[in-house]
Order: sequence, then C-alpha cells, then structure tokens
Amino acid sequence: MSKAFSVFLQDLQDGRTHSELSSKMAELLDAVRSTGRAGEIVLAIKVLPATRGDVDKVIVKDDVRLKLPAHDRKQDFFWLTDDGELSRNHPRQGDLDLKEAPKPRAGELKEASK
Repeated sequence: MSKAFSVFLQDLQDGRTHSELSSKMAELLDAVRSTGRAGEIVLAIKVLPATRGDVDKVIVKDDVRLKLPAHDRKQDFFWLTDDGELSRNHPRQGDLDLKEAPKPRAGELKEASK
C-alpha cells in the first residue's frame, strides 16, 4: 500500500508546500466570503525520473497557484466632448451661476385659518 498523500504532502519541500497551501486556503476563504464569488487553489505536482535507465530516484516539483475572486468594479459616467475628451460635465450645458440665498429673518409666525 502506498504512503497516504497527506503524509507525502507534509514531506514535500520539508513541509513548506503544506504550509503554503494552508495559508493560501485561509486567504481564499476570506476572499470568497468578502466577494461572494468562487476562487480556486491549484496544486500541480510533476514527477520526473532523476536518472536515465532504471528509475530508482525521482524528482518531484510542485507548483501552487491561487486564483482569488475579484470584487465587482464600480462603473463611472463621463460625457464625451466634441474633441473626443472625457468630461464630468455635459459639454453643451453651461455652468449655472449659483449664489448663496440669504437666510430668512426670524419673525412672527402666522397661523393658517381653517
């Protein structure tokens, strides 16, 4: 019977791969919770013969990739000018000359008749 994969994973890179997967899993779970979207961790293991001929040794390479879910990006609105530039203001609408209104004087209140 072969050694359990979990034992192999803890032996790989003296435990660094297992530790990296654990921390990336925590990062992924936080991102999924905050975005409500899916993400993934990919562990690729490549096994190569260490020598030609009789293979009694192998080289094991690992690659850990994390694909975090993205937050929704907000949209923004701009007007397009006749010159092809972006503008926050409508290019064919003039500016309003706004002034501060004077504060009303405090006076006697009148009651409306019924």
